[in-house]
Amino acid sequence: MNRKCICVCAHTYALQYVFRNEQFYSMPRLFHLDHYEECLAARGVYCVGSFELAPDEPRHQLYQLMEHYSSNWVDHFNHTRLHRGLCVSRRCSEGPDEDQTADLHTQPLGAWFASCVNASTMSSYNLSARLYHLDYCERGTGAVRADPEPLSASERAFAGVLAALLALAAVSTVLDVTLSDHAKKSLSWALSWSLRGSWKSLLAAPPSAGVDLAALDGLRVLGMLCFIIEHVCWLNTLTYIVNTRQVEQMRRETDAMLMSNSTLMVQAFFLMSAFLLANKLLQQRRRQQRIAFFSTFAETMVNRVVRMSPTYFFVVWFAASWWPRGGSGPLWAPLVAGESAVCQRKWWTHLLYLNNLLYADDKCLIQTWYLAADMQLYATALLLTLAMWKLRRAAVYVLTSLLVVSVVTVFGLAYAWHLVPTYVLHRPEAVRALYNGDLSFNLLYQSPVGNAPGTLVGLLLAHLHHTLLDSNIRLSEYRWFRWAAWWSPWLALWWVASSPRLVGAGPPAPAAAAALAATERAVFALLVATALLGAMHGVNSPVRSVLSWRGWAVLARLSFGALLLHMLINKSLLASQLAATHLGRTTVILEWFGVAVASYMAAMPLALLVEIPVQRLYRALRAPRAAPAPAQAGAAQEKADVAS
Repeated sequence: MNRKCICVCAHTYALQYVFRNEQFYSMPRLFHLDHYEECLAARGVYCVGSFELAPDEPRHQLYQLMEHYSSNWVDHFNHTRLHRGLCVSRRCSEGPDEDQTADLHTQPLGAWFASCVNASTMSSYNLSARLYHLDYCERGTGAVRADPEPLSASERAFAGVLAALLALAAVSTVLDVTLSDHAKKSLSWALSWSLRGSWKSLLAAPPSAGVDLAALDGLRVLGMLCFIIEHVCWLNTLTYIVNTRQVEQMRRETDAMLMSNSTLMVQAFFLMSAFLLANKLLQQRRRQQRIAFFSTFAETMVNRVVRMSPTYFFVVWFAASWWPRGGSGPLWAPLVAGESAVCQRKWWTHLLYLNNLLYADDKCLIQTWYLAADMQLYATALLLTLAMWKLRRAAVYVLTSLLVVSVVTVFGLAYAWHLVPTYVLHRPEAVRALYNGDLSFNLLYQSPVGNAPGTLVGLLLAHLHHTLLDSNIRLSEYRWFRWAAWWSPWLALWWVASSPRLVGAGPPAPAAAAALAATERAVFALLVATALLGAMHGVNSPVRSVLSWRGWAVLARLSFGALLLHMLINKSLLASQLAATHLGRTTVILEWFGVAVASYMAAMPLALLVEIPVQRLYRALRAPRAAPAPAQAGAAQEKADVAS
C-alpha cells in the first residue's frame, strides 16, 4: 500500500478505532490562534469562529478519513469542523489580484473572515469551509485605547453593596472590640458583621450530631477537589488545544477516565445533605419530641435558603455585572462575556433555584445546577422524612423500594431517549457545545430525577442507622461488615475509574448505555454510604483516618464558596491566554493546584463578608430575648446614658 495514500482499514476502525499518526496529521489542524494583541496593536482585524468543512468531490479520501475518525464521538473531536482565531487583515491582505483584495476589504468582517479560511482550506486540502458560528470580529485601534463602556446600573449597584458590606464589617468589628461583654448581649445583631466574630465562627469546632461524622468534612473537601480537577479538564476542552491527538488518546486511559467520571462524586454531596437532614429530625424523634409538619417544613426550608442564597446570589450578580471587565484575550468574549450575558438573562432562575430546569440549555455558572437540584431534592427529602415520621424499620423498606423505582425509572428514560452515562456525556464535542440540546445532561445529569439515588441513599443511611440504634445492634461486631466498610471506599474509586469500560470503546450500545446510566449513581452512593456507616460504627480504616483529620473542618466550611468561585477563576485564567492550550497531565495537575488554592483563598473573604455574617444576623434576630429584671434594666439604662 502506498504510504501517501489516505485510507482506513475497515476492520481496525470497527474494532478499535485506531488511526496511525500519519493519517491523523494529514487532516487539517483542528484549532489555531493567531497572536491577538499583536494583531490589534497593528490596527488589524481579529476574528474567532468555527467552520464546517465539505468536499467538492463525491469520494474525497481525506474527508472520508475525517468522517471515519470523528464517528468515534465518545473519544474524538469532530474533525470536520475547524476552529480558528485569525488576524484576518494580515493573513488575507493580499489576494490574487488587486480588485479581489479591495473587494475583500469592503465586505463585512465576518464575510471577510469566512472567505479567508475558505481560500486556505481549498488551496491546502481541496475542502470548502463554511462559517457556521462567528464568535466575534474586532478591529484594533493601535496605540489609541478605546474608551471603556460606562458602568451599568447593575455594576453600580453591585459596587454599592460591596462598599456597604465593607463598611458594615468595619463598624461591626469596631463595636466588637470596644463594647463590653454585657453590652454585646443586647447588640448581637449589630455585631453580625464583625470580622473577629466571623473568624471565630469559621474556626469553631463543628456542632455535635450525636454520632461520629468527622469524616464528612474530609469527604466534602475531597469532593470539591474532584470537581475542580474535572472542571480544569472540562474548561481546557472549551479552549483551543494544540495537542488534540494526545488528548484524544488519553481519553481511554484509566487516570483520564477517573478524572472525567469524577463528577459522580456529586452523589456524595446529595447523600450527605439528605443524611444530615434526616439524622437531625430522627434524633428529635428518639428524644420523643413532637414536631408540626407544616411549620417544621417551612422553618427548615427557610434556614436552608438563608444558608445558601446570599453567597450564591452575590457571586451570580458579580458574574452578570463586573466579570467581563476582568480581562481580555482572544477567547475572552466567547468564554467570559458570553456567559456573563447568559447570567444577565436568567439570573432570576437562580433566585428561584430553577436554573437546572428553566432555560436549561443556557449555562450561567454551570456548576450551580447542583445547588438547584440539591434544593429541590432537599425539599423532597424533608417531605419524605416528615411523612415517614411514625415509621421506624418500615421506613428502611420504603426507601429501598423508592431507590429501586428510581433506578428502573432512569433506565426506562435512558433507553427510550438514548441517554448516556456520565463518562460518555462528557465527550469532547458535547463539552464544546456546553451540552446545548443534550437530553442526557438535562434529563439525567442536572435534574432531580437523575440525582435522586444520592438523596435516597442518604435518607436510607440515616433511617438504617437509627434502626440499628433502636435495636441496639453494633455492626462493628460483625466481621463481614468490617470487611465491607474497609473495602467500600476503594471499590467506589474503582467504580469511578472503571465503570465506563463496561460499555466498551467507542459509541455504546443503547441497552448498555442505559443500564450504566441508571446504575452508576446508585452503586457509587451505596458504596459511599457503606463506608460512612462503618465510620459511624467505629470501623477503623486508613480512609477514615485521613478524612477524619480535624484540619479539614475549616476547608469544609469554605468549600461552598470554592464551589461558586473556582469556575470563575479558572475560566478567567484560560480566557485571558494569548496562545492555544497544551492539555496534558502536568498542565492539569499544576492548574488544578493553582485553581484550588486560589478558590479557597477567595472563598475566605466571601465567607467572612457574606456567608457567615448573614447567618449570624439571622440567628440573632430569631433568638428569644428575655426581659431584664428592674434593677438590671435600670443599670443598663444608666450605662446607656453614660455612653451617650
